[in-house]
Amino acid sequence: MSTQQQYSINEQSINGVVPSALNELIDSVAQDANQGQLAFQATTAWVDGTRSQTQIKSFEWAGQSYARDFTLTIDEPEEWGGTNMGPNPQEVLLSALNACLMATFVNLCSLQGIKLEKVEITSIGKLDLRGFFGLDETISAGYQDLSWQLNVKGNATPEQFQQVYEATMAASPNLWNLAHPVPIKPELRVL
Repeated sequence: MSTQQQYSINEQSINGVVPSALNELIDSVAQDANQGQLAFQATTAWVDGTRSQTQIKSFEWAGQSYARDFTLTIDEPEEWGGTNMGPNPQEVLLSALNACLMATFVNLCSLQGIKLEKVEITSIGKLDLRGFFGLDETISAGYQDLSWQLNVKGNATPEQFQQVYEATMAASPNLWNLAHPVPIKPELRVL
C-alpha cells in the first residue's frame, strides 16, 4: 500500500476500520521494512506553574513527513498546586496506554470480522509521592502498580475475545514501552 493511498470509512468497513486497507498496510510492511518505520514527535512548553502545552505538528513514516496539528494542555490538580486546566502527566500516560490498547484491540477484532457494540478500558496507576519527593529511597518515583480492565460487547464468543485480547497485549506498542526498558538519550541544552 502506498503511504499516500486513502480509504473511505464506508468502503467495506467494520467498527470504523477498513480491513482491506489494514491488510494492504500489513502486506506493504512485510514486503518493504521501510514502510514500517515511524517516528513521532511532541514538543512541550512550560506555560505557568505546573501547566504546559504540548504541540503535535508532524510524524514521519517511511522517510516522509506528515502534518498534524494538535495541542494538549497538561496540568496538575489544584490540590497539588496546579490550576486543573488539563489532565496531569500520569493521566495522559494512562490515556495513551488505553488508546493504544483500544486501537490495537479494535483493529484486530475488525480483521477477524468481529462486530463491536462497546469497548471500554479503565486503567489505574498507583503512585506513592514519597518516591517522587525522595522521602524514601526504597520507593520508586513511578507507578508501583498499574492495572486495567477492558470491557467488550460484540458478536464474538468469550474465547474469541480472549484470543484477540492476548494478541492485543502482544502487539500494543505503548504496553510494550511501559513493560520493557526503552533506550533513552536525554540531553540538556541551556539557552
